[in-house]
Amino acid sequence: MASLLGLGLVLVSLAPGTAAAAPKLAALVPQMKPIGAPEVRDRFHEAVTRGLTAAGDDVLGAAEVRLRLGASQELLDCAGTGACMARVAQTLGIDRGVASEIDVNGKDYVIKLRLVDAVGRELAKVEEPCDICTVKEADDAAARAAGKLAAAEKALPAETAPPATAETTPPPKVETPPPKVEPTPPPKVEPTPPTQVEVTPPPSTPNTTAEPTPQKSEKKMFPWRPVAIASLVVGVVGIAVGAPLVAIDGNPTCSSPDPRHSCANVYNTVGGGATMLTLGIAGVAASAVLFYFDHRARKQATTVSVSPTVGGASLSLSGRF
Repeated sequence: MASLLGLGLVLVSLAPGTAAAAPKLAALVPQMKPIGAPEVRDRFHEAVTRGLTAAGDDVLGAAEVRLRLGASQELLDCAGTGACMARVAQTLGIDRGVASEIDVNGKDYVIKLRLVDAVGRELAKVEEPCDICTVKEADDAAARAAGKLAAAEKALPAETAPPATAETTPPPKVETPPPKVEPTPPPKVEPTPPTQVEVTPPPSTPNTTAEPTPQKSEKKMFPWRPVAIASLVVGVVGIAVGAPLVAIDGNPTCSSPDPRHSCANVYNTVGGGATMLTLGIAGVAASAVLFYFDHRARKQATTVSVSPTVGGASLSLSGRF
């Protein structure tokens, strides 16, 4: 009896040492595409954690994960790759993490989950679509995907530590002194005799005087035509304004049946009308004179040219009359 009791104690004491400890998991904060409200993101985070917990894994709570990673935005946004995964694993004290990506297109959802180790290496992945779903149905799809990933995680072989790499000591480096190089004397340079350059005088040219190019200077004409047109316009406007003013001078200002006897006020526009009319007539008359001068100036165009000569200059005057 005593021997059986002792054997039972030995078996009980050996049981914990033989059982392999399960890896500790944590669902990382989901990455929403496009970026959604934090409440929706946290809801999917809870769903993934719920699916992992239902599969019997040792899972860190979603709220605790967000609390620990919230001190660093880099760790909170870590997608399970790169150097951030090692920091996340150290901060949470986990062996493996579940990175999730939620693609939302209207009412269509695609839940992508990846199981990574503590240094970001991908171990398994699951993709779960949910077409025309409500947010509640998308939550359930995320939990189902987490359960499938947990089943794939249990089928993985136990991780073994990588074999240690033996460090070999390189052979000592023997430095051989370079051979002694005798300096080479510089080459002897023979002096170069001066080079004689023959200078040929330029050929003599006869003393000839080049024919000067005549330069024409054309006298600018007075702008008779633009001034005449402006005078004509002023004259027409003056007549168009002054004539009506002269015509209504002395007329009554009211529209009663007998305006000449009942209206107390009459138009007194003869002064301004006469002035405008006089300016208009003068402008029209002046435009006629200016048009005549323009026609005469264009008809009697004169050209003056000056040509330098050997002893001075020559002046020529030509025109049409």
